[in-house]
Amino acid sequence: MAKKTTNKEVFDFGTTAYLSGAKAAVLMMDSDDLIEKSDYRIGEIVNPINVKLKVIPAWMRRGIQNDLPTEIIRRSYKNVAVSSSIEFNTRIAYGDGIMVVRKKRDKTGQMVYEELLESEAPDIFEFIQDNNYIRLTQEWANDISVFADAYVQFVFNKQKSNRKIVKIVNLEAVYSRLSQMNADGKIEWHGYSAWWHLQPSRDLIATPFLDRKAPLYELKQRVGITPNDQGQNVDDGAESYVMSLAPPTPGRFYYGLPAWWSIFLSGWYDFACAIPEFKKALIRNSMVIKYHVKIREGFWDKLFNSEGITEQPLKVARKRKFLEDMNKFLSGAENSGKSFISEFIYDKVKGVEEQDIIIAAVPNGLSDGQYIEDSEEASNVIYSATGVHPSIIGASPGKSTSINGTEARELFIIKQAMTKPIRDALTMPLYIAKVINKWPADIHFMIPNIVLETIDKGTGATKQIGNQKI
Repeated sequence: MAKKTTNKEVFDFGTTAYLSGAKAAVLMMDSDDLIEKSDYRIGEIVNPINVKLKVIPAWMRRGIQNDLPTEIIRRSYKNVAVSSSIEFNTRIAYGDGIMVVRKKRDKTGQMVYEELLESEAPDIFEFIQDNNYIRLTQEWANDISVFADAYVQFVFNKQKSNRKIVKIVNLEAVYSRLSQMNADGKIEWHGYSAWWHLQPSRDLIATPFLDRKAPLYELKQRVGITPNDQGQNVDDGAESYVMSLAPPTPGRFYYGLPAWWSIFLSGWYDFACAIPEFKKALIRNSMVIKYHVKIREGFWDKLFNSEGITEQPLKVARKRKFLEDMNKFLSGAENSGKSFISEFIYDKVKGVEEQDIIIAAVPNGLSDGQYIEDSEEASNVIYSATGVHPSIIGASPGKSTSINGTEARELFIIKQAMTKPIRDALTMPLYIAKVINKWPADIHFMIPNIVLETIDKGTGATKQIGNQKI
């Protein structure tokens, strides 16, 4: 919507504005409030009304309105660089999928991993397939990439004499909240609800929360495998428990703070989003008018006299025909590059040219490539914050940023090596199930790297665990 002020156009687009007279872009920066004034205020709590517990816990907010995770998702998909980086980090953490292996020594004494067939470990493969572990790893990787938080629910069978984990469930971080620490500094409960931003009184599910520092040890205590703090082996009888896969972030007791959220605090996210919005608004508002055609006041009388037109209806028709021909001349790609010739006279008294028709192009604010370099800089900052080199996902913002195949391959290898902490977290639920369900001790779970082969070794890729090719 444009507002006229002192003959200068002011285009107001809500989050951006354009001052045509000053040729200034005005950006309304607000994403710093999203993080700085909400997620750091962890002392605020909200109490639901329907938790079926003897003691109703106080739940810690995420955001002023307790809707920070949903707002992060909305903003992530608003920016191409952010959404593509999240997807890439999720996929590369998945690697070549979960592999069940047996760890042993070879003839030289070196540790090697031998991939197992389903017939060699039927119970384990059945557990992985029944729980759709392929999807679980992708969900956890996605939550860790976005929120630096991911939650696993272990569901036990109902046989009190032979407690086993029968099901593993992903609890989306966006719908997860943690209870306030008790006097001993322990978080006791995980709360799951789709209504945190309103009032979680409809579907809230509270589940015992395992200690982040030693989740397996606490789980063994809870199910009676290991003596509790009183030296007794007692099963607390809970049907399920929740564990966090969140990587540690400095100074965070409840919820993680991903490093890439710095783009909100620094203002780069707002700037990156404002540029395409601004250009789209210019296209929609300014570029409607491409030419300004000026016709001298006495031109029409000169035209009518030259063609002998005297009647008013014929004059109106001739004028319309002339304007239609002019519109046709200026429109369409087929007319691009054509020349327009008009006569003019020189007024010796006034010292100026008098032209019948003047056609001038209207500046659109985009023809000179404004903000292209700014957009490239903003994209590079976002890729840096998310830990993704743009060249290995097909993007090359900026000048002279193309790389060769060898560089791309090395970057891909480096990125995979840096995802090992995330991959260790993705396999951790299986290792916990291994202990509780008493699977063989030499069974291990790996996520192999995808190693791209060079041309001299043939095209394609191989799977690799450390230095060992599978």
